[in-house]
Amino acid sequence: MTAVTVEEPLPHHEHPDTVGRRWRTGVLLLIVADAAFLFSLVFSYFYLRGLNTGGHWFGPHAHAAPIWVAWAIAAVVVASAAAYRWGLLGVQSGNVGRLGTGVGIAILLLLLDVVAQVVQMVALPFGIGHNAYSSSVYVLSGANLFHLLLTLFIGVGIWNRTRVGLYSKGNEWQVRVAGIWWGWVALSAVIGAVPLSFISTPGVGG
Repeated sequence: MTAVTVEEPLPHHEHPDTVGRRWRTGVLLLIVADAAFLFSLVFSYFYLRGLNTGGHWFGPHAHAAPIWVAWAIAAVVVASAAAYRWGLLGVQSGNVGRLGTGVGIAILLLLLDVVAQVVQMVALPFGIGHNAYSSSVYVLSGANLFHLLLTLFIGVGIWNRTRVGLYSKGNEWQVRVAGIWWGWVALSAVIGAVPLSFISTPGVGG
């Protein structure tokens, strides 16, 4: 028999920055697709409001959702994104503990917002099929709830990986990419709150 010597394989993994930039591109493309969906909902809201077919946008005895609730929910998401950003800046300066604290605060704020969004949807003074306005409110609120739940899932993953020491200065690409998504979710909550501030139709039957 002939002895065969097996040498150590040559390292062939890619540089972390190369992989990180690829992750960033993927997240940005996801945001573009999600933004197209969100803006289609916003467009539909204003289109139905302006068209007011058969006076079915908002009837004379219909009830509206409190405008301030949507803005309060959006404000909490923005605060959550700010806390996450604070933690990210910490790890980029070498303070990993600050990352854990920032992500933890951001997650708690998201949990609060998820509860607030669910309570708002349950307490709405109308059903989903009462009129075009009610249907639009439910769809926009549901889209925001989906954003919150997905971001919460991502946040828990980032926090857990931080807890076991997988991130450090120069090795925080995942945190940065998740931060891009977190910022978009905060912006999308604000965008989604804008149309809910316009209830009465400018046409006949408003």
